[in-house]
Amino acid sequence: MFYGDEMTATDRYSLPPLHAQLIQQTQSWALRSGFDPELARQLRHQAILANHAHYQEHIPVYRRFAEEEGIGRETTVAAITRQLMLPDEIFKSYNQAWLDDGDFTRMNAWLGEVFHQRVAVDVKDVSSIDAWIDRLAQHGLRLVYSSGTSGNFSFIPRDRDSWSLFTTASSCYIAPLLLQRKAGAWWQRHLLRPAIRLLPPATFARLSRRIGVHDTDAFFLDFASGHTGNQTLEQELGGLFRQTFYLYQTTLSPTVLRLLARGPKTEQDQAALRQLHEIVVVRKVENYTRLVEQMRQSTREGQKIFIFGTTQQYMELCELILAGKQPLVFRDGSMILYGGGWKSFTGERISQAELLRRMADSFSLPPERILEGYSMTEINAFMLRCDHGRFHIPPTIEPVIFDAQLEPLHGNDLRGIFGYLDALATAYPGFIISGDEVHFVDGDCPCGLVGPAVTEIGRARAREVKGCGGIMASLKA
Repeated sequence: MFYGDEMTATDRYSLPPLHAQLIQQTQSWALRSGFDPELARQLRHQAILANHAHYQEHIPVYRRFAEEEGIGRETTVAAITRQLMLPDEIFKSYNQAWLDDGDFTRMNAWLGEVFHQRVAVDVKDVSSIDAWIDRLAQHGLRLVYSSGTSGNFSFIPRDRDSWSLFTTASSCYIAPLLLQRKAGAWWQRHLLRPAIRLLPPATFARLSRRIGVHDTDAFFLDFASGHTGNQTLEQELGGLFRQTFYLYQTTLSPTVLRLLARGPKTEQDQAALRQLHEIVVVRKVENYTRLVEQMRQSTREGQKIFIFGTTQQYMELCELILAGKQPLVFRDGSMILYGGGWKSFTGERISQAELLRRMADSFSLPPERILEGYSMTEINAFMLRCDHGRFHIPPTIEPVIFDAQLEPLHGNDLRGIFGYLDALATAYPGFIISGDEVHFVDGDCPCGLVGPAVTEIGRARAREVKGCGGIMASLKA
């Protein structure tokens, strides 16, 4: 069978009851009510082991890696963490020349190595990255990308079922976490928690997207369309609100982003880069000013405000607002969410406390309304920092912390390289060693959430690929 065929119920891989139970536990965890840590652990491990068997059967790169390590279908979670964790570079293990030369037939073949279906979509007439992503989407394959710090794209493939699983799970724990920030204690205890707990996860996810937050307008410090990880999150969040507004009212093209990495070769390339420079640099103040005025207009209309962007973008926005000495005054219940850290920041780095002070001064918001998130394109989770400085890891994720030699560490207070087993990653290998160094803690938090979390995040120094270096190299041949 190859991707693009109409899949039957028997062909489609899924574990609906298991995933539904795990997501239900994750929803209870987010609500801080009715959560059973041991049951969640059992469900998560069952899903991880089922994923392992599925990867072995359907994902070539994982199957070869498991064979190399001498591990069959029957194994343990501990063995997976010791021997079968893949580096996040696996998602950009193609030959970069194929992308630049427009050889999307080879890119399809490579994608079929890390995806659980052959990718046999006809791409002979496809000549750009944008068109390739769009063509795959027409056949039900959602391809999200991240450019990282190297300029080389990581491509993460999801089919309809795995995308639905991702969005359902995200709605079921992000929405309660955000809603609890908006609702008072009485409403949480007597209405919000009981109402959410009574609904099956899929039903709650559908309702949260359908009902939305109609007293709130959303502002995304990003391009209006595209396929990056942040834009994926924005598309899911955007449907919750009355209206959505964007900093850049155009599409972020992966083809143009690739030009930034390899440089222009033609006059057409140069024109595309000039256009991007015009939008992002020349018209920067104009774009931010337009968005600020719209925030003021939404506030005059009685709307609450929700803003989402990266650290750098918030720095630029705050600079504009504070320079004009006209801070925004939002309605109670407004909220801002940011992420991305300082990895791509081009200006002067400041302390976390100073960043929060500038945000509070710019938006007249109390600290509890300023939220920071941590995620990555490869993971089916978004971790919110609580008031006590912890990015809480949802129960769908099994964290693994590695030392510099990529050996798993054990304990409740660790510093090392962040890895994870993603129970919801069914379409691609979800047992990943990231490029981030973290401070990891485990245990109860004063905020009421329990379980593992990270408190500090930085970029890991260059490291050797563990185990599967030869397999990764073969993908480029």
